[in-house]
Amino acid sequence: MCGLNLISQLKVALNGDLDRVVKTIRLAGYVNSNPEFYGQSQVMNGASDLFMEVFGERGKHTRMAVGVSALPYNVAVEVEGVFEIAEA
Repeated sequence: MCGLNLISQLKVALNGDLDRVVKTIRLAGYVNSNPEFYGQSQVMNGASDLFMEVFGERGKHTRMAVGVSALPYNVAVEVEGVFEIAEA
């Protein structure tokens, strides 16, 4: 869900032209979890897989997955992305 939301925001920012995405540089995921949970990287797999499906080679990225004790509005996961964008 977070990955889809990020792509949607990216599409709006690019006036609907996702072809301007040259490269997905990094995805960072913050997972609201307790201290005994160690599966943050597995939680992020869905977003990483989605970016590879949507963008192909342009979706390859470095990744960070971190467990946190709280997120705004008590959401479960927050994902941020850094992208290289071509001029319009």
